[in-house]
Amino acid sequence: MPTSRQFTVRPAVEDDYEFLFDLKKQSEFEPITAVFGWDESIQRKIHAEEWLEERPLIIESNGKAIGSYLVQHQGDKLYFCRFFILPSYQGFGIGSQVLGIAIRQARQQQLPLTLSYLQGNRVGALYKRLGFIQTSEDKQLVYMRYQHEN
Repeated sequence: MPTSRQFTVRPAVEDDYEFLFDLKKQSEFEPITAVFGWDESIQRKIHAEEWLEERPLIIESNGKAIGSYLVQHQGDKLYFCRFFILPSYQGFGIGSQVLGIAIRQARQQQLPLTLSYLQGNRVGALYKRLGFIQTSEDKQLVYMRYQHEN
C-alpha cells in the first residue's frame, strides 16, 4: 500500500511486457468481461499490437511498477490511453496527478486532450471530476475531451 502520493514515471522496457498485460487484466478484467467477454488470446493479441505500436510510460511508487499511461499525439489532439493503476494503489490521488501531467502537456501544446473508456468502468467518475466532458458514447465506449482555456 502506498504511504504517499509520490510516484515517478519512466519509459517501458522489454521486462515490462508481462507486467503491463497483468496490469491491464487486474485493472480492466471486469469492464472488459462485461462489454466484450474476456478472451485471453484476443487480449494477448491486442496487447502485442499495442506494444509494437508505442510503449507506454510506467508509473512507479517506491521503485515498484504500479501503473501505466500513454499520451499519443494525433495531429490536432492528444489522446490519453493505456491508463491503468494496480487496484491496491487506486484511490490515493495518483491517477489525478497523472491526468494533471497529461492536461498540462495538452495546455503547453495548445491541443485538446481526448480519451475513451469502457462502459461501466468507474474511472469515468475521475475523468468527470477533473473536467473532461463526454462527447459521445456507443455500446462499448464513452468518449471524452478536455478542452483547456486559452
